[in-house]
Amino acid sequence: MIHVLSTPVLYSLELTPVCNNRCRGCSNVFAEAREAHTVPPPLGAAEWGIILDRIAPHAEQLKLTGGEPTLHPKFESIVRRASSLGLNFSLFTNARWLNPERLVRFLVDIPQCVGLLVSLHGPTAPVHEAFTGVPGSFEEAVANVRLATSAGLLVATSIVVTRQNHDRIAETVALAADLGADHAVVSRYLGELLPGLEPTAEELLTAICTTEELRSSGARVRYGDCIPQCFTENSSTGCLAGVAYCAVDPWGSLRPCNHSPTVAGSLLHQPIETLWHSAAMERWRDLIPAACHTCAEFSRCHGGCRALAELRPERRDPLVGAPLIQARPPERVRLHEGLRPVRQYRMRREDFGYVLMRGNRVAPVPFEDKPVLDACDGRTTLRQIERCFGQHGLGLVAALYQKGLLELELAA
Repeated sequence: MIHVLSTPVLYSLELTPVCNNRCRGCSNVFAEAREAHTVPPPLGAAEWGIILDRIAPHAEQLKLTGGEPTLHPKFESIVRRASSLGLNFSLFTNARWLNPERLVRFLVDIPQCVGLLVSLHGPTAPVHEAFTGVPGSFEEAVANVRLATSAGLLVATSIVVTRQNHDRIAETVALAADLGADHAVVSRYLGELLPGLEPTAEELLTAICTTEELRSSGARVRYGDCIPQCFTENSSTGCLAGVAYCAVDPWGSLRPCNHSPTVAGSLLHQPIETLWHSAAMERWRDLIPAACHTCAEFSRCHGGCRALAELRPERRDPLVGAPLIQARPPERVRLHEGLRPVRQYRMRREDFGYVLMRGNRVAPVPFEDKPVLDACDGRTTLRQIERCFGQHGLGLVAALYQKGLLELELAA
């Protein structure tokens, strides 16, 4: 079962449609109109300020994106407004900045900037630029990632798997580490059919196998979107779009995610609660194939990508196959019985129980597990938790630890 939150806690703000790359696999639903020069100008700083004010009571974290968000003429003003509201944000960028030194200095001085996610689609210029479409964009991005990490900013890199880079994942991850990136994010291509760019099923499997091998070897790499478990066993998790996450486009309209053309309405004219529970959003949530609800792995993958169900002729995620009868066992975690779990999350009450939040990590917990959460107080050991709550309690602690919602401290 998927628990839809009363209001979203993760927001992707598409500040501007303008971009200085020409990515063939651009995820923006307004990319074609941008190329045809038919998109209107984005909201100004004052209007973005109104939206920030309205989502601030609900938001755990923002992602500032675009287009290329730093090209908004009032980018710094918008960031300062988010900062004044105490809203933590990450910046999703192509790292082709007009004034790199100024931008890095500006972000270093904003405590609410929790990191950058930088597009890096290959280990070499030809591979990266086969996606970006701009000669010189690889050298520029690499130099600016190094500049940002040298200044102390947390940087992750983002790879969209394509026909051109599906067999270069390990090299790209290695380059990210060499540049000082904290980790690399591997994502599948989500968008309209693009046979020359979109990997075949076999090519995507190659990329997934490489990613899993890297993770097993201790490399800091994770998935950016969902790979259905019925396609192949993998360590990705289900999409939170329409569940805990939404996108706001350059004109203030709320959408389920960056990849979806569905518009629920304008945040300038309607409250977030109304839009989040609108008929348009409910129809979008219903795009999950009926058979997925019978799958043993439904709680893990959430039925694949619903945006693809809108964009593809088959009206479903092309990777979704037959429902699985048996769920794969959870990843084993060794926990020393003397360790003491410490809460690292904020908690919000919902109709189903509680939602635990830390940055972009979100976990629903039913009411009956509240005593286990209360025991994660830095004083109670895992041995005591097992005595009180059995293997179920230990399993919950392990799951929350894996999500980064708990830390484990040694007993004094």
